[in-house]
Amino acid sequence: MTRHLTLIFLCIFALKSSCFSKEKISSNSGNSIKNEKKSLVQKKLSVKSTQNLLEQADAIKFSYPDSAISMYQYSISESIKLKDSLTWIQSLIGLSNLYAHNGHFGHSYDGYWEALGIAEKIDDDLSKVNIYNGLGWLYSFYERDNLSNDYFNKALEITKANGKISPKVLVDNYYAIATLARKRNEYEKARAYLDSCLITKELHPDLLQEGNAFIDAEYGYIYYEDEEYEAALKTLLPLNKYFTEEQHSYLVIFHYFIGNIYQELHQYKEAEKYYRSAISAGLKHKSHSDLFPLIYEELSKVLTKSNRYKEAYKMLKISKDLNEKQFGSRNISNKRFMEIKDQFRKKQQQQKELLQQQELQRLKQESKINYLRNLIFYVTIGGLVLVVFFVYRNLRNKYKAKQLLFIEKQRFEKEKIKEVLEIKNKELTSSVLQIIQHEETLAEIKKELVEQKKNPDPNQINKLAKKINLNTNNNWKEFEARFVEVNENFYKELNERFPKLTQGDQKICALIKLNFDSKGMSKLLGISTESVHTTRYRLRKKLGLSRQDNLEEFISQIG
Repeated sequence: MTRHLTLIFLCIFALKSSCFSKEKISSNSGNSIKNEKKSLVQKKLSVKSTQNLLEQADAIKFSYPDSAISMYQYSISESIKLKDSLTWIQSLIGLSNLYAHNGHFGHSYDGYWEALGIAEKIDDDLSKVNIYNGLGWLYSFYERDNLSNDYFNKALEITKANGKISPKVLVDNYYAIATLARKRNEYEKARAYLDSCLITKELHPDLLQEGNAFIDAEYGYIYYEDEEYEAALKTLLPLNKYFTEEQHSYLVIFHYFIGNIYQELHQYKEAEKYYRSAISAGLKHKSHSDLFPLIYEELSKVLTKSNRYKEAYKMLKISKDLNEKQFGSRNISNKRFMEIKDQFRKKQQQQKELLQQQELQRLKQESKINYLRNLIFYVTIGGLVLVVFFVYRNLRNKYKAKQLLFIEKQRFEKEKIKEVLEIKNKELTSSVLQIIQHEETLAEIKKELVEQKKNPDPNQINKLAKKINLNTNNNWKEFEARFVEVNENFYKELNERFPKLTQGDQKICALIKLNFDSKGMSKLLGISTESVHTTRYRLRKKLGLSRQDNLEEFISQIG
């Protein structure tokens, strides 16, 4: 049985070794744990430092754009080293936003899409919203309004679906869609989304602290587009102080619109002043460069109407040069450039998705193989367990059968021995009874001979009595021989345990073994019943029995 079990377990071990490779687990010492903790602390400090750097870049991006670009780039590099995906995305978004304001639309385009890929991997909704908004603004610069609108709406959907995103982001989404609608001359839609901005702010009082300057400015621009110039100025001019002091880089747009209004009102000096202020703010902050060609073009018109043709020509030339330098954000050929870039990106995306699908298929195939391998392994293990179980049960049943057979055989032999003993004991008892009868007959003869001693020859009678006694002794010897034949270990065990017993004591023990009562003993031994009782009493003492002990049971257990 042991050999069978050993063989089965060796098979299981061999199968497991063939299906699964061994894995090595390395334990770290106390020093390595300390080093890990130290490295973790350093990493946390580095992450904090990178985040601080990103915040500084955001703060100076319109004041010192070149420095901000360097800081964004360094933040990107460090976040990649630290595997800090969120800071990496935020840095890419900030850098792309700054590139868009500075007219580096290609770099901005690449940065936004790189950030979107990372954001989708980590599934960060807020990052996706910011990226989609950035792409919406970028495509609006190229007058690809449908795509721009799609990205703004994607950002809005995510913001509404995710209840954890700040309401401020929702306001920004509404504002972006309103601005695009105004550019597309969809003024009612623009007003509706601007109203949504105000409603959202009213529902969240903490947002009211920031004021509504940008929203109010958009209302003013709509008044301008509707040719309600006085209403436009009435709305915009009170905001001039706020933008000049708090959001100076926004003056590029703000003063551009005020300049347009004054131009329509034929107040050319005021128009020129605001156009030049817009250019000055743009040059200072290197922002909203997509508007520069339009601003210079409108300034050229104002100068022409003021009969300053030389300056007007100069402004117009700058406008054309800037338009070419920036690849013409409103030029048909550059729209085509963006379309080609989109197609290239989509093709890359399709190739990437194809590779991912192939990888997914490969992983599924491996998963199926592993599943089948595991299934085969566990089925085999189950089969071997069943085999072990049935082999064990079979061996156990055989062992039990052998045990039962041995027990039955022993019981049969004991019964046979018992039967033989009973037969022998019956024979012995019968022999004893014959001896008793013989003894009684001899006793009567002896008695008669003693009575007749007076008349017959006394010597002859004495001889006869001696002969009778001799026969009696011989009969007892014959009894002992037959008793020992049946109970061969009785005298041996009795002598070993109680060596001080006399021959008479041993005779009493033998008769007790044969269940003789006191009367039968007295007749057999030729003594009185009282003598038998006395002998039994002495025998109990020699055997060390108390009154509670049964003499017959004690004797029956010997031999």
